[in-house]
Amino acid sequence: MSIGKWSRFYKFWEVYEYHGHFDELGESRRGKVLFDGNEGVPHSDGGFRLRSTSGGSLSFSNIPLKTSLETFPCPLERGDIGCYFVRVCVEDAVWDYIGKSAELKKGISDRLREHLIKLAGTTSLHHVSPTKKFTALNDELKTDFRLNPNTPEFFDQYVELAFIKIDRVAVEDDRRIRLYEQNAAKIEGMALAKYREKMGEFPKLNSANETRGLQGLQDLLIPR
Repeated sequence: MSIGKWSRFYKFWEVYEYHGHFDELGESRRGKVLFDGNEGVPHSDGGFRLRSTSGGSLSFSNIPLKTSLETFPCPLERGDIGCYFVRVCVEDAVWDYIGKSAELKKGISDRLREHLIKLAGTTSLHHVSPTKKFTALNDELKTDFRLNPNTPEFFDQYVELAFIKIDRVAVEDDRRIRLYEQNAAKIEGMALAKYREKMGEFPKLNSANETRGLQGLQDLLIPR
């Protein structure tokens, strides 16, 4: 995908695999915990495997990909930075979230991992702080739609992801890192402003208003 241009929406399975919250194969190095009445050992990364990541000590590293990278390359690499767009679409209901990450080691993929864990409702297992809107969505999916968000089938069927990447050079210094952070923040703010202009509201899953500097601007944009 192109640098500096929003991608299309990818189906969840094109980017990630979800292997569930517990490691059934005994590869995880974590200790046993109790969750939802069941005891088990939590997977690495909350069970969310970025398809482009291979090897290492992750609990699912030895599990073959459901779809090989040769058949379908993963559009996201560990360390890609920029902004991301999460969409949950069930029947006629849509929940969106737009966020950013300029962290250079794991980048977008790590921020996405946190949001996916929130959506699955497994924050207590994986050291992720819950947020009100994701918790409310998890409850709504269970209560109103009779869906279990904590399943691979849910993510593969109802979740989509899009990205815009910022170019990064091989060598980073503090000044360049601050520039990455500023660029990501600008893109996020512009994306949220455009979203509100088009949709009439901010994404349902976003809490912070990153477009405060636009208040009152509309009144100034009067053609002469």
